[in-house]
Amino acid sequence: MSMKQKLKYYYLYLSTLLQRIHFHKVKIKSLDETIDDILIHKKSISRYGDTELKMMLSKGQIAFQLQSPELSKRLKEVLGSDLDNLIIGLPGPLCSVRTENLDSKYFWLRFINLYGNLISEYLSAEKVYGNAGISRFYLGLKDKRLSVQILGKLKKIWDKKEILIIEGEFSRMGVGNDLFENAAGLSRLVCPAENAFAKYDEILGASKKYGKDKPILIALGPTATILSYDLAKSGYWAIDIGHIDVEYMWMLSKAHTKIPIKGRYVVEVKGERDFEIPEAYRDHYYNSIINTIGL
Repeated sequence: MSMKQKLKYYYLYLSTLLQRIHFHKVKIKSLDETIDDILIHKKSISRYGDTELKMMLSKGQIAFQLQSPELSKRLKEVLGSDLDNLIIGLPGPLCSVRTENLDSKYFWLRFINLYGNLISEYLSAEKVYGNAGISRFYLGLKDKRLSVQILGKLKKIWDKKEILIIEGEFSRMGVGNDLFENAAGLSRLVCPAENAFAKYDEILGASKKYGKDKPILIALGPTATILSYDLAKSGYWAIDIGHIDVEYMWMLSKAHTKIPIKGRYVVEVKGERDFEIPEAYRDHYYNSIINTIGL
């Protein structure tokens, strides 16, 4: 970061202090500590990113999920919950932006300026939260060496285990990369790419049917946050891991900005999308699908 960039950031930081006057920095574990909690204690995790927090506040929606009062209500319920076997993950930058690059620092400072005081109402100053950034381990980090370390620990969660992946139609986690090569095997429950929450009851029922005695990895936007909670309540090991595959593909590409990925729906990248699965991976992907919902 150049001196000019530093000065611009600190000017923004100091000039907007009043906007954050009632926002208290919460206690949030490191990425390492959060993954250890999942791995060692087999805890589930429900993650809140900027999208989930805004939708909880009814302050916006995203391209693939419509806002609804029920969705907001459930997100508030999960955030306020206290299950022994569930981690509530919050964005690490709500506590500190020390490990973030400049773009990420700007993003989170502006986010806290707009929503921090509203979010505070739903957070506990005594509680220690997990770090939602476990699946955002590359692009926003200042030190990319940490990315390799975090990825290695994440892969231990499914090492030599049968896993169930619950994902949107065009998420296709692990297709064309080695993310899950160390798993004993995997099956997929494929859900709508958009407005998955409208099919929530069906998704929950199928998750319980196919996810017994195995790690359940979920990439389904705000629906995943709620699904992990409901599954944890029923004794399942559910990990809201959305975006891990996209981050890994960006990592493999040594990307410096958010770029399209062939065969994937990357909501944060605008422009034309190519959903065609490369022929070399097509059969393997379709053979892994155990059921579909709402397609």
